[in-house]
Amino acid sequence: MVASRRLAPRATAAAAIAAAATALAGCSSDTSLPAPARCNPLGIHHCMTPWPSSAFEIDDASAATGRRLAIPEGTLPANIDGMHASPAGWNTADGFSPAAPLVMAWKGGVSPDGLPPADNMDISMTADSPTVILDMTTGERVAHFAEIDLGAERKPDSQALLLRPAARLAGGHRYAAAITRRVRARDGEPLDVPPGFAALRDGRHTDHELLEAMRPRFAEVFEALEAAGIPDDDLVLAWDFTVASDAYLFTDAATARDRAVAALAARPIAYEIATDETDPAGPIRRKITGTLDAPLFLTSGGAAAPGTKLARDEAGLPALQGFYKIPFTAIVPACAYAANQPPVPMVLYGHGLMGNSGETAGSVQRTTAAELCMVLVGTDLRGMSTMDLPAVARTLGELSFADELFEVITQGLVNHVALARAMRTTFAEALLVDGGKSLVDPARVYYYGLSQGGIFGTAILAYEPTITRGVLGVGAASYAMLLDRSADWPLYQAILNGAYHDLLDVTLAINLFQMRWDKVEGSGVAHVVTAGAPTGVPPKQVLMQVAVGDEQVPNLGSWWQARTMKIPVLGPSPTTPWGLTVHPSPLAGGSALVIMDGGAPPVPTGNVPPADKGMHNLTRNQPAARRQIKEFFATGRIVNECAGACTCQTGACN
Repeated sequence: MVASRRLAPRATAAAAIAAAATALAGCSSDTSLPAPARCNPLGIHHCMTPWPSSAFEIDDASAATGRRLAIPEGTLPANIDGMHASPAGWNTADGFSPAAPLVMAWKGGVSPDGLPPADNMDISMTADSPTVILDMTTGERVAHFAEIDLGAERKPDSQALLLRPAARLAGGHRYAAAITRRVRARDGEPLDVPPGFAALRDGRHTDHELLEAMRPRFAEVFEALEAAGIPDDDLVLAWDFTVASDAYLFTDAATARDRAVAALAARPIAYEIATDETDPAGPIRRKITGTLDAPLFLTSGGAAAPGTKLARDEAGLPALQGFYKIPFTAIVPACAYAANQPPVPMVLYGHGLMGNSGETAGSVQRTTAAELCMVLVGTDLRGMSTMDLPAVARTLGELSFADELFEVITQGLVNHVALARAMRTTFAEALLVDGGKSLVDPARVYYYGLSQGGIFGTAILAYEPTITRGVLGVGAASYAMLLDRSADWPLYQAILNGAYHDLLDVTLAINLFQMRWDKVEGSGVAHVVTAGAPTGVPPKQVLMQVAVGDEQVPNLGSWWQARTMKIPVLGPSPTTPWGLTVHPSPLAGGSALVIMDGGAPPVPTGNVPPADKGMHNLTRNQPAARRQIKEFFATGRIVNECAGACTCQTGACN
């Protein structure tokens, strides 16, 4: 039995769906789809696409969004050993990532011609934009850019079309995506309309259970697009999805933090010194390494071993497992010992990519500590530290091990909460002392992270309950934006490509990773970090320092975070990214993005790693940047310390 679309001269797809639902009650299937039962019926030649999609959602009244993911077994990519990633760790979510791109692919590839570019997303908001993202909760179009995966240029059948929102999507909102007929195939011909979408659009019943489960809600998708000026006869494909709620994304980290704070308040923080070196003539008088006791929320005693992940209670929440020892490194500048010097501030330092606490005593950190006249103290960000490298490799080789990487980062956040408390208590009282006098002021503790420490610094600030000012050196968010544009990516990409030979699988694996990162990195909290209250902390002030053309932390991720945070660029600025405004210096209170230009050529616009031009280290090495940090920590003001715009190649940043 077939339901005709020609219900009236101008019948819409929504009307066709509604009529078909009535007419087909009790009728047998009349259209067989090529997509296997476990796969997205709106795709063409990959089980997961389009992604994210309500094809993998079900109703759940207990969830904050009213929806829950229900990805079938066998849907996620299979590695070289034929092992399909288990969806269990993803199916706990009440929606999809607010930060990851939307993904679709066609055999033969897609033409990039006419797609909205990253430097002019105004195009995506126009009536004739070839791609559309629509917030169905508000009815508003979403600014975005679209691109094809340049990493799959030689394998067009596996080349993704990526739609990247300009900022974080709203938690709990329902979105529709549309690919219009203005998007063409790589050879310039029209794109094929996926059979599943054609069946929904035309009101034809199918034998695919996932598609038929979508049908009752899909009329709303067509109605929303029609109301936004996108008629169904202009569509090659449309789909919808729900974004995970903030409550879901915040719960693990906030619960672990609250339970850690309670445990820390119940006992003094014990520590042990491993080394204590002094240099009476140097700018850094003292370097200390050791361990301190921190609340533990991991299985296996917190060991960096296969199987270690978050311990959970009967309610599924992070469960305290006692205490364990975490490393710390502290450096004390000579100025702290000067006669009549009042107690100096302290800085909680966040280390770089897969680093460790030892980075706190690096060369640039020593210079910073001396010029700021502040004590720097750092620890390991478990989950993304040196000891976690085997877990990273295991996860890249088999996505089912994702808990062993991403859940462990929650412990990394707890480590920083524990260290901040130690700095304010036992370190100030007993470790950082001279002749019975404390060298440090426990009321003045700040955060400074570089590279990875700048990326995860947003989450540390969002969950640490006492620090109110933080500097993100090359801060950014959304690893799904950063990874394949980073000069650091090829090493990790080689492992992933060795395990998953289909490059579209690799693209989707990054998307799956982002869903787990959202619970622990800036992508999950950038929209609330300055307000504080949603994650149970005071309001925070954030200073982002970024270099144009950073080859390791791509600028697009920094611009994305700044737009999500709704903070201005401090002026005068060498450039103003799309969607951001400039606030003249000084900014008294609040947060801002500071952009420095070192004269490097523009990085490639596509998602490929650039050549190393030394821009990643630019900001940390500029005297102007350090003066700016010192003023910000002391007063909360963000002041342009450059001679005009920060064009460092001209000496303006000295």
